[in-house]
Amino acid sequence: MLVKGERLTLAQRRQVLEAFGYRWTIENERRARQWLGSIAAPISDDEWIRLHAFHCTESGAIILRHAEAARLADC
Repeated sequence: MLVKGERLTLAQRRQVLEAFGYRWTIENERRARQWLGSIAAPISDDEWIRLHAFHCTESGAIILRHAEAARLADC
């Protein structure tokens, strides 16, 4: 099942933000040092979550292999 990021619970959201360390966001400390020389401005974690969808099991567990574009999710 593919769930839009805006529909994640707070616990799922924390799990996703922890797992996806490559995200180009303002709040992502792992990327903070790279902003200065970059052309692309980072977005917020909230916006990144809204733009993505995540695979979940029937029980609601997030499958943390990869994120999809939110437009691909049905719900």
